[in-house]
Amino acid sequence: MIATVTLNPAVDYTVSLQNPLQKNAVNRTEKEQLTPGGKGINVSLILHRLGIPTTAHGFLAGFTGTLIDEAIRSAGIPAQWIRSTDSTQMNRINLKLVEQDAVTEFNGSGIQPDAAQLTALQHQLSAYGKEDTIVLAGSIPKCCPITLYADLMSVLATHEIDFAVDAEGDALIAALSYHPFLIKPNLPELCALFAQDTILGNKQLLYYAAKLQEMGARNVLISLGGDGALLYTEDKKAYRMAAPQGEIGSTVGAGDSMLAGFLAGCQQKCSMADALRLGIAAGSATAFSPWLADAVSIHALLRTLPQPVEITVPNL
Repeated sequence: MIATVTLNPAVDYTVSLQNPLQKNAVNRTEKEQLTPGGKGINVSLILHRLGIPTTAHGFLAGFTGTLIDEAIRSAGIPAQWIRSTDSTQMNRINLKLVEQDAVTEFNGSGIQPDAAQLTALQHQLSAYGKEDTIVLAGSIPKCCPITLYADLMSVLATHEIDFAVDAEGDALIAALSYHPFLIKPNLPELCALFAQDTILGNKQLLYYAAKLQEMGARNVLISLGGDGALLYTEDKKAYRMAAPQGEIGSTVGAGDSMLAGFLAGCQQKCSMADALRLGIAAGSATAFSPWLADAVSIHALLRTLPQPVEITVPNL
């Protein structure tokens, strides 16, 4: 089982404009779409489409929480939501503004779970154990400590659960002490972690991936957007894979799809290189789609992809 935790679920409202955005003017949309959002939710949706058992966890509130719950259940995904009884709260609405050459995002602040709700989440997650994976992905609510992912991992430390963490900054740094099976920084996040303006080339990427391993990560998957990804494994092997060329539909959820594809490969006992290949297929198929890719699109693209290139690891 791969469980996902989305602390701050959302309704994503994606609008495509007929023409470039004009300030102080009426802008007409070409098409609109309402979908459940949040990194963990996206991961569960792709896992389910790939036939991998998954359960979604998270906090819901208000009418937007009802929309999220209905969408996930109609997709056939089991969910264990923790609902807020505070009538003043609701899950956030994130606006994705799609133009011909850009996607601009406006993300809401979201709900504020209380101590009892956090304890309820810990209780839910304590049902998982050896051979299960828990994905901790996305932003942490403002009312919660930035160490919340690390706190959850600490409570569950004796359960032999594999954790995959997709978080930024101090939230990720704190989680490294509990040796997550996988972390998935993208390039801007990696630069921010090490206060670098840019990180170029395989040697530099591997240098910082090795630093993250020294800090506690087991496997490091660096998302490079349109340039694919680099994987540095716990047995000190490195693989680089380019992303295929194609017409971009929307990049929203592409990184989450890559994470889901990689974990699906691991769940199916693939080699790390083959798991990376499935991750690239899932991420790219989503980028070429209006929303998250379906299984047919992912497998069709997978059949066209070469094997990842194994990189000689320099002395780091």
